Amino acid sequence: MKRLIGTPTAALLAVLTALYSVVDVQSRALGEQLARLKARAGARLWRVRTAHDLIGLSWLDALRLTRGPVLALATLTEGQHAGEFILGEAPGTRSRENVTVLSGQNLKAGAVVGRVTKGVGRVSTPTVVGTGNGTASQVFAGPEVELGNYVLTCTAVVAHGGVFSLTTPSGKALPVLTLTPGAGGTTVYTSRHINFSITDGSTDFAVADAFTFVVSTTAPLVIGTGSGTVGGLSLGPDARTGNYRVENIEAITNGGRFKIVGPDGDVVAVGSIVAGAGGTLVLAAQRQLNITITDATTDFAVGDAFNVAVFNQLAGGKAVAWDPLTFDGRDDAVGVLYDNVDASAADLAGVLVTRDAEVIKGSLQWAAAITAAQKESAYLNLAARGVVAR
Repeated sequence: MKRLIGTPTAALLAVLTALYSVVDVQSRALGEQLARLKARAGARLWRVRTAHDLIGLSWLDALRLTRGPVLALATLTEGQHAGEFILGEAPGTRSRENVTVLSGQNLKAGAVVGRVTKGVGRVSTPTVVGTGNGTASQVFAGPEVELGNYVLTCTAVVAHGGVFSLTTPSGKALPVLTLTPGAGGTTVYTSRHINFSITDGSTDFAVADAFTFVVSTTAPLVIGTGSGTVGGLSLGPDARTGNYRVENIEAITNGGRFKIVGPDGDVVAVGSIVAGAGGTLVLAAQRQLNITITDATTDFAVGDAFNVAVFNQLAGGKAVAWDPLTFDGRDDAVGVLYDNVDASAADLAGVLVTRDAEVIKGSLQWAAAITAAQKESAYLNLAARGVVAR
């Protein structure tokens, strides 16, 4: 939106006078002329003008007579106001929903946004905190795995066993785990969130003993003999939540041949480490999982594996600028930001227009480098949710 600024205030002319006074001798003279002009014109010239006075621009004529500079009308560009992009929407607040804007984002009113709904990393293998010395192993993610801490807590003591509760990061109680009693015995726990085994130790578990399984963006550690590592984890457009097993299927000196098995059991990629000691296998531009596997001092053995977790973000994910080339959920346009939100320093609350609304195409705000063809794709995403761009 553009606005015209008419007669300058006394403060503005004072600033102009100060600026001219430090440029050169002629500018200093101009400052004196402006001061004399103010004295002659009196208070009438320096108060806010009526519409008639403004149209006359008599103050510009006065400056010309004193051989001062001609101060033209200034044009300032004003940012878009809250909701200014809306053509129409459902009554009340039915068209809108609250959202958290992700830290690092600085979004304007009318920004087309996605939500970061997925991430990639691992589920940690924890050590018990408490009296018992049993162990956890064979930890991997299920399709409903969430970012954060899963807490497994002993609620009842059993010789060479125990009963445990399990709580998700979002506070949901999962089915109880009852260890099969037996010295040194192992009990397997399966769920759509996380999966693991608990092995009885020489000292029985006590009430309140706990394991904390942490789901995070940390790269997983190898399970097996080799000492190599994985990194460069990112998601492809067909990534699914759950466990991706990256397994060595051929022992090679200073190398290895790996397959990646997706959550549904399909092999989604195969490749070999190249370039010998310290070499890498780079699997990029994959449809599901991008990863780099690096050789280290101890060679990988057949069956050595990494369990890569693709997890769900909590609360439906945080809002970010729509990006069709980043496949963590932000590639799906889910709505339009109602008002400016500068979350550069920390997460901040915002409001999305997400349904039952019509918006103005020319007033929508986009991340840099979004093409016309990509915008058409976003319009389809929005229309499918009931937000029609016209």
